[in-house]
Amino acid sequence: MENSKKVSIVTPVFNAEKYLEQCIESVLAQTYPNVEHVFADGGSTDSTLEILAKYKEMYPDRIQYSSESDNGVGDALKRAYRQCTGDVIGWIDADDRYEPDAVENAMAYFSQNADAYFLYGKCDLINADNEIIGCFVIKDYDKREWLNVWHYIVFCATFFRREVIEEVGFVNDLGNDLCFYLRVGKKFKMHRIDKKLTNWRLHQDSISLKQADREASIRKDRAKEDFMLVIRHRGSLFSPRALTYLAVLEPVLVKKLKPFLGFAYPLLGRIGYRIKASIAVVNREGNGFAYPVIKSIAKDTKNFIVEKFQQQR
Repeated sequence: MENSKKVSIVTPVFNAEKYLEQCIESVLAQTYPNVEHVFADGGSTDSTLEILAKYKEMYPDRIQYSSESDNGVGDALKRAYRQCTGDVIGWIDADDRYEPDAVENAMAYFSQNADAYFLYGKCDLINADNEIIGCFVIKDYDKREWLNVWHYIVFCATFFRREVIEEVGFVNDLGNDLCFYLRVGKKFKMHRIDKKLTNWRLHQDSISLKQADREASIRKDRAKEDFMLVIRHRGSLFSPRALTYLAVLEPVLVKKLKPFLGFAYPLLGRIGYRIKASIAVVNREGNGFAYPVIKSIAKDTKNFIVEKFQQQR
């Protein structure tokens, strides 16, 4: 392995104070020695900038950041890319965490496979308390299966040489990794390594679940774009990727039905979270996720009924 090759980890960040230090520490703790971490902040109003300034002062050669308004996650990622200087790029969000040997494993693979330009590995799902709640099942890249069955390349478990972006470009302003991978797949082989590289965090404030207008708008736009990509590349209208667009629209439909749902409306919200939190989750032993979801929904339903009964007493 050539330790002289620099690896740049790029991270878009916006009001991410809660988990930011865990993300930074996971990069600083890498067993591979030559790693920089480049942040593009979108104008945070919490303590995010103070945290970045603190780490920049402690590690001036390893931490870089800029802060300005942007047009979304993809815009921030492209800004971070323009500022980074690495031979190999990794992309992780501010609430996720790398495994300590993630970069070392990636660089070892690149060193042993000169024809490899893009690789991806395993990724666990963790919750707000850093507990492992599932894992992404990854397979060798097959475009048709990937479009029609499941999108199993997780952005934070990917590493790619700088030449990839120079050849096919990076993500768009929405930060759409699906669009990026489809372009990469046309030019480069997608190499899979059988090692866990990272942990993707699912929590109430993540873009995947957060109810704020900004995140809801991002989810809707991404889902619509993914739907159009599936159609354009002749995927199935009934694939999970295409149907996600309907799932994203579901809260809007439920909200419109609120006057007719009465006391059941809050319960539907809790059930909706359980389902969304389990869409990409598979139990670590390879079991299906249906039983844990049904069990969680039953528990929520029971608690909701008990709470309503106690309030009426």
